[in-house]
Amino acid sequence: SCKTYEIPNATKMESSQKNFQNLYFSDSEKDYVYKANIDVYGKQLGGIFVTKKINDTLHRAVLTTDFGNTLLDFEVSENSFKLNYCVDELNKKIVLNTLKDDFRLVFRQNHKVEEVFENQSQTIYKVLDGKRYNYLTKNKSDQKLIQLAHTTKTKEKLVIRFEGKNTTFAENITIEHKNIKLKIELNQISN
Repeated sequence: SCKTYEIPNATKMESSQKNFQNLYFSDSEKDYVYKANIDVYGKQLGGIFVTKKINDTLHRAVLTTDFGNTLLDFEVSENSFKLNYCVDELNKKIVLNTLKDDFRLVFRQNHKVEEVFENQSQTIYKVLDGKRYNYLTKNKSDQKLIQLAHTTKTKEKLVIRFEGKNTTFAENITIEHKNIKLKIELNQISN
């Protein structure tokens, strides 16, 4: 039970790549608009999730009801978190800290690569994140980031899955926690 976290069917490879770029949410000219479905401990919450890159390090995100009432409005960067508005039901320290950490990972563009692994169809980049690790999985065929697994030394804590038609826009994002009952699904709303 003290076994370290392993990537299934992958072998370590020699690589000179020291950085990984996540290009999702990197265009400051674009508003990213999604239909949000949040399942937290069996309770369902839905609405519209809008985010925009404000500058090189800062993203602003707003979650509203389908009718336009604001539920949550925050700004997050690698080193800061500013809560602009939050309804009382969500204004709990554990909820806000979880969302802050989740979206910090989703929006993070630059990752310093420690090791690189591969299997037949994917390349996996291991990145140190404080006392934990992030494993970023990219398809070899189309070079799209498809998953980010946030782990301790022994197991997954959080898995973020991306689906997109290109390397710069994720149409569908699923954020699923392994240690708490929280799942967030974001599906692009087409213009």
